[in-house]
Amino acid sequence: MSVLDNVDPEKAVYVVQHDYTPANAVKMDAQAQTSYPRKNWSSFILFNNAHPQVKALTPEVVNTESPAYLHRFSWIDDDNLIGELPRSWNFLVGEYEKPAEVPSAIHYTNGGPWFSNWQNVDFGDLWTAERDMYEESIRAEKTA
Repeated sequence: MSVLDNVDPEKAVYVVQHDYTPANAVKMDAQAQTSYPRKNWSSFILFNNAHPQVKALTPEVVNTESPAYLHRFSWIDDDNLIGELPRSWNFLVGEYEKPAEVPSAIHYTNGGPWFSNWQNVDFGDLWTAERDMYEESIRAEKTA
């Protein structure tokens, strides 16, 4: 399935509209976990770059507005302009039960397998395998 399946050109963006309370009070590196409206919606966004609301999101706006304004989609003036993607397009590791099928996009929300203390996370083996293939390709390039 493509992320572009069933998108409506009238929408400004599409996101996975997570509605949850974080599973952990502490996240990576002992940082406090916080809850706020639309948390993690912005961690995977399909932008409709032709939409006027997206066109108004200029570099000046991005560089001067608060993170909350940007991450909570306050720059979109109508909630109906935010389309919804299936959860598989922004699966939050450690926040949801591991599905039987590999999600289309995996978000290591609380820490990922590149950290020594996060080696045994769901789908961490996939990340490690990709890293190993990349490193092998770099080694092969150097010896060619």
